[in-house]
Amino acid sequence: MKHHLNNKKIIIIPLILTILILFFRFTPYLTPINEDDIKKENYHSIKFYDRHGNLLQEVLSQNEMRSIHVDIKQVSSYFLDAIIAAEDKNFYQHNGIDYPAVFRACWQNLNSRRIVSGASTITLQLARLLHPAERTIWNKLREAYITFRLEAGMDKTSILEAYINRLPMGGNLYGIESASRTYLGIPSRDLTLAQATFLAAIPNSPNRLNPYHHLSEIKNRQKMVLNRMINQGLISAQRAAGVVKEEIHLKTPTVYFMAPHYVFRLMESLPENAYTVKTTIDLEIQKMVMEQVNTTLAYLKEYHVTNAAVLLLDNPTGEVLAYAGSADFFDTQHDGQYDGVRALRQPGSTLKPFLYLLAMERGFTPASLISDIPSHYPMPTGVYSPRNYSEDFHGPIRLREALANSLNVPAVRTLAKIGVESFLKRLGEYQFDSLDEKADYYGVGLVLGGGEVSLFELVRAYMCLARGGSFQPISEILRINDEPAITAEFRKNISTPQYNFMITDILSDRFARTSEFGFHSILNLPFPCAAKTGTSFRFCDNWTIGFTQDYTLGVWVGNFDHTPMMKVSGVSGAGPLFAKIMLQLYSKKEYPVKYNIPAGIQKVTVCPLSGQKPNDFCPVRIEEYLTTEDLAKYQKQSCDMHLQENNLVLSSVPIKYADWANEIGIDIKKYHHTSSNFKIIHPQDGAIYQRLPNLAPEYQSIRIQLECSEQQEVVDWYLDNERIKTTRLDHSFIWPAQPGSFELKAVGKNADGMTSLVKFEVK
Repeated sequence: MKHHLNNKKIIIIPLILTILILFFRFTPYLTPINEDDIKKENYHSIKFYDRHGNLLQEVLSQNEMRSIHVDIKQVSSYFLDAIIAAEDKNFYQHNGIDYPAVFRACWQNLNSRRIVSGASTITLQLARLLHPAERTIWNKLREAYITFRLEAGMDKTSILEAYINRLPMGGNLYGIESASRTYLGIPSRDLTLAQATFLAAIPNSPNRLNPYHHLSEIKNRQKMVLNRMINQGLISAQRAAGVVKEEIHLKTPTVYFMAPHYVFRLMESLPENAYTVKTTIDLEIQKMVMEQVNTTLAYLKEYHVTNAAVLLLDNPTGEVLAYAGSADFFDTQHDGQYDGVRALRQPGSTLKPFLYLLAMERGFTPASLISDIPSHYPMPTGVYSPRNYSEDFHGPIRLREALANSLNVPAVRTLAKIGVESFLKRLGEYQFDSLDEKADYYGVGLVLGGGEVSLFELVRAYMCLARGGSFQPISEILRINDEPAITAEFRKNISTPQYNFMITDILSDRFARTSEFGFHSILNLPFPCAAKTGTSFRFCDNWTIGFTQDYTLGVWVGNFDHTPMMKVSGVSGAGPLFAKIMLQLYSKKEYPVKYNIPAGIQKVTVCPLSGQKPNDFCPVRIEEYLTTEDLAKYQKQSCDMHLQENNLVLSSVPIKYADWANEIGIDIKKYHHTSSNFKIIHPQDGAIYQRLPNLAPEYQSIRIQLECSEQQEVVDWYLDNERIKTTRLDHSFIWPAQPGSFELKAVGKNADGMTSLVKFEVK
């Protein structure tokens, strides 16, 4: 019985395969594709102008009408012979599939264990041009089926005519007539043998073989085309040798090719009837930006820096004045067609201003002290210990200095206090749509570049800072077909002018950033300019984003393939390019004035060590801005880090800064507090914590922290009367959260034996 079933399979399987093959091969005759079905009409072009009416580009439309259709009788026979010789020598002999070529290609590829040969015919290529799709087995079968339908409904001449009118010829050119007129300035009927074989070489790799940028590579491909024509008896070797020596005189482009990334992106959203587009770009500024990009990259080349992107906005209107997606659109070696303005990259420290702005809204001031000491945070991937770029710690540091010097540790500490979810929500108000994960995904590393954003998003957000907290959408088109472009009238106030002014003042404070960047920073411009740098992990990206009253400018420098630069930071890579562009912008106009101080801001005097109102013993005093809401608190507190003893003025800081203070000679023991300064501040008494169901228990923890005087060098911690920890100097630690109700007690081990007790619950 089993033997009988096996015999049945041997008969049925070949029968089914035969039926499928016959169906695949002969049903196309029931649904042939005729010439009228794929008729090609003349193209129309779209002219893009800058804001002053200067031509940026003339681009063929992106719909089906992208080539100048030409009757095959009006095409030089040289080109027809050349394209057939180059692409499909047996075009007139096969029925769409060249079976001998298929078997030969399979044999060669199997022997070489890689793709070394293909068997694509002209009809197959036409099928692919009609229905572009990803190269998969299924799509190849689909192309073969369309090929049979084309051969069933059209003769060879009609197929060839449809093919040469759709050939990709580089850039946005399609078809031999478009290429002939654009590159050579003549109709395709007048092509010489040299010109015809030159153009026939381009479709092999149209994105790479651009005549204006890769002439020698096309000439090499042309030799191959001529050799195939010799082998097929179409020309003699002697004539081919002469053709190779002929110089091809390319027509000087009659249109500009400025801001290509910008133009091609705009085309994606234009109406079909668009013929002229007046953009917001300023052509002279665009040229200047590209010149500065290439000058800077020439200097950075030895540091393995290959590319840059720039976006310049007009602050009052939100209009794009310059847009450089890469250094060279045609540089295929370094992915020149990749749009660096829209690409998602790690932003480094460029998000810090928005964190500190939010912090000031919640009680911080530019004078608030933030601890810059070793810190540790539990993360899903382990314990995270942020470090500053210089590897140094600064002890107690004012918010102004922390932001101006782009210190990492204070930023992470601030984010831990503000909350990642709150910060992520605020970034959403600035339309950082690329940050679309949950807060737990980013963690406290978000403020150091733990997510990915685009230069477009960053510059738009910084423009909001420049506008005093008023968010303005970016505008790119002024008119379409001489009619005003319809733009969304969407504006909103994200924060108050007072806090935005203070962030702006910090970012333009050349003295505040000296500890990390020095007195002679590249960002010290001869006019008020707020700027922030950023460098991503492993030096893959670096940024400088900033603004004056007139402009907001964003610069990215790096490598599109994510390979690291040779320790190029935002100040040494993107910073010089930022400074050069800003200087050029004001080379022929008056320097911008200082930022206007909004109502509700007052200048006060503070101690630079404590950030508080100076007492009689503070040796140095500096000026700082506060909002009127913060003045009451300022008046109530005075500096507690300077005191006098035996007619000597001493500096002292809380004991948690002991390691830092000892290095620079600041006294710890003289720090006086009342005996009541011994209190558990985290968790608060009566606090209720809810564990997250989507996060592993080992990564859910509660920060425990005690506020006390320096006299309590050692503190024992008890949870439900069981000792769980002993801390020295810095009385804070992380406790892995467990469900239940708890009583937490801190006991000082000094003679006075101070205690503090709180109760909290974990659900």
